[in-house]
Amino acid sequence: MRTLLATYAGILMLGIASLLTQNHYFANIAGFISAIGFMIIFFKDRPENESDSAKKMRRYWYIVFATGIFFSLIFGSFWNTHMGNMEVR
Repeated sequence: MRTLLATYAGILMLGIASLLTQNHYFANIAGFISAIGFMIIFFKDRPENESDSAKKMRRYWYIVFATGIFFSLIFGSFWNTHMGNMEVR
């Protein structure tokens, strides 16, 4: 549970830092961490009879990583004016 909370705090701090500093790189780092985390959690082998607590923890991990992807999309990609070489002049 501490790992979950530490990861969530890190992703929230990166998202808030991106919001406050107007620097999209922090949000993109949060999105990268979340994308890797999604792959690890989604493709991890699970036992046939998974306990309810394990299912709940997996759901919590999905929520944490979805928050990071959300921050990456909102504060990272949409604020990046150089994305696709479409700079506003």
